[in-house]
Amino acid sequence: MRYALVNGTKAEPAPRLSGLCGSCGAVMVAKCGQHKLWHWAHKSRIHCDPWWEPETDWHRAWKNHFPAEWQEVVHFDPTSHEKHVADVKTAHGKVVEFQHSPMKPEELKSREAFYVDMVWVVDGTRGFDASYFNMGLGQRVDTEGSPTVFPFQWYGPSKLIKIWHTATCPVFLDFGYEKHVWRLLFYDPLKKRGVVGPIGRDELVSDLTDGTPLARIRSGADPA
Repeated sequence: MRYALVNGTKAEPAPRLSGLCGSCGAVMVAKCGQHKLWHWAHKSRIHCDPWWEPETDWHRAWKNHFPAEWQEVVHFDPTSHEKHVADVKTAHGKVVEFQHSPMKPEELKSREAFYVDMVWVVDGTRGFDASYFNMGLGQRVDTEGSPTVFPFQWYGPSKLIKIWHTATCPVFLDFGYEKHVWRLLFYDPLKKRGVVGPIGRDELVSDLTDGTPLARIRSGADPA
């Protein structure tokens, strides 16, 4: 985790610093090595949130687009008493989950049912997934008065698209393009064909920050 409570205040790790987990209250140890991102770890080696995954540079880069007070926010259900730590929860109540590791369909459904108002940003740069996406990306389709969309054929052996097309909340795939991510609009798992739309990274962050309706897809020039 990036943050723990130190003297009741949300703080990042530092050498020889100790804190408490904002979710379960357990003692946290600051891990400040030379090879991994500085982070907090539960002293017991057991993380309180089963949905937690180790934070990568990719996670940290995305989370840095949002204020610290929006990051790692405990989301509590007063009815079920279930609680989880959202990667980002905006001032407008929308949860943003940045997912790097593969996910089982059951967990995907559970998270969407728990958070309800949420958005997925998925790391598509694992393995060769980005190469397969680029290889299968077709020419943009322009319809007068409508945003730009791109058809694609999925040649990859991974289940990246097969899993994420089942999401009911918006899914944005990050394949490492400098300025754009791709909103997954449609996918046929039998034909392995789908449709995506490019959205500027800054545009997505701006919509989430301002609480405005998310742009479904972007109009205009080809993404780069």
